[in-house]
Amino acid sequence: MEKAAELAAMVTTDLLKSEEFESLIQRIITKAIETKLDRIILQLERQEARILDLELKVDQKEAECKELAERMKELDEGQQSQSSALNNLEQYQRRNSLRITGIPETPGELTNEVIKKVTSERLDVTIADASIDRSHRVGKYQPGVKRAILVKFVAHSTKVEVMKVRRRLKSTGVMITEDLTKPNLALLRKSESQQESETRVVYGW
Repeated sequence: MEKAAELAAMVTTDLLKSEEFESLIQRIITKAIETKLDRIILQLERQEARILDLELKVDQKEAECKELAERMKELDEGQQSQSSALNNLEQYQRRNSLRITGIPETPGELTNEVIKKVTSERLDVTIADASIDRSHRVGKYQPGVKRAILVKFVAHSTKVEVMKVRRRLKSTGVMITEDLTKPNLALLRKSESQQESETRVVYGW
């Protein structure tokens, strides 16, 4: 048994020292490395393909989002344009109208008569019954509250005549203003607020 073991050891030693065995080991190692590299390369190629597919999908979604944003912008601009057109039309329909505030309200009053009295006594402007299309108080009645009077004249020239001399009402508590739509009234108040702020800055109030 000992001789057999010694023989086997000698054979193994000789085999390990032989170039053929060394070459075989190198081929096996090289093959294993190449196989591993092939697997890694295949996995990388698959990952690259997935990444490319994801990038294409992202680009597609970005294009869809951009298109959707442009459509929303167009719709918003169209809506704004339509709202502006409707506002302009409504304001044009009010071109003959005025609002008068600060006039005490009495039970059973006729607003046409109230308007004629104010314009005659305080503005020195005579207005005929036929010059007034219609007039009425604005809002719900509340005791002690001086509701504004909305008046629409038949002719635009009558409104202009009244507006020209409305400064005569200064310090009387009565005020005559344009009958503005809500958007235009908001713009006017914003403009007045800005002018007031600028005035305070200039004079150091």
